[in-house]
Amino acid sequence: MKNLNAHSVRPRSVAKETEAGFARCSGGVVGAEPLLKSVIFDMDGVLIDSQPLHYQIDIRVIQACGYPADLDTVTPYTGISNQDRWPKYREELNLSPSPEQLIEMAEQAMRDIFNETKLVASPGIPALLKGIKEMGLHCGVASASSHELIQLVLNRTGIAQYFDAITSGEDVSVSKPAPDVYLRAAGKAGYPPAQCIAVEDAPVGILAAKNAGFTCIAYKNPNTFGQDFTFADHVIDHFDQCLPIIRNLGGSTPLSI
Repeated sequence: MKNLNAHSVRPRSVAKETEAGFARCSGGVVGAEPLLKSVIFDMDGVLIDSQPLHYQIDIRVIQACGYPADLDTVTPYTGISNQDRWPKYREELNLSPSPEQLIEMAEQAMRDIFNETKLVASPGIPALLKGIKEMGLHCGVASASSHELIQLVLNRTGIAQYFDAITSGEDVSVSKPAPDVYLRAAGKAGYPPAQCIAVEDAPVGILAAKNAGFTCIAYKNPNTFGQDFTFADHVIDHFDQCLPIIRNLGGSTPLSI
């Protein structure tokens, strides 16, 4: 995936400094081997297989600007927020509207498409969330999407009751692959990043989680093909493979960092 390099993410030291702050606040010891306390999910492509809808939105808007967009045009931007994605589209595709106008067009197309579509949780997600709550773990969302869209998706898929906190790209100034959204999610959970695990399906999200100091599970969503999971700690093909990993990390076995 293009635009992912060492200059696009925060240094690992940012996550370590944040972890040290959590440890000081909680009386913990930096460098100890903690157990898993919180599971943080990306939304698009993970909790809901909505990535094809986002591709439709982007293609619709780009085509409305006169550019013959297709899947090859939009898939390199999987997981990147509207605020970062549309200025890049505008520059690379020479689109006439301003970034602000493009974002407004995309948000309207999003409302139209999401309201026209029956939304269902990804296969295996309800059982996974139920299992996480039965283990007594904190559960959160860290998504580049807006609070409005996250809440809409959680409510309409019937999984809102499983989540303790929501963190949106609107809550941070820098989006994935920077670690900010995951650091904010860890702060809301009240646990250091080393006690948190992220579930992602895109390289930008994996980089964000790892640079925040999280362990990361990558889900191979069949609709987000060609993704690079090099930096993930675990890779799964189905969510029924996820709970054993989480159970192991939340039991007597320390997290591998």
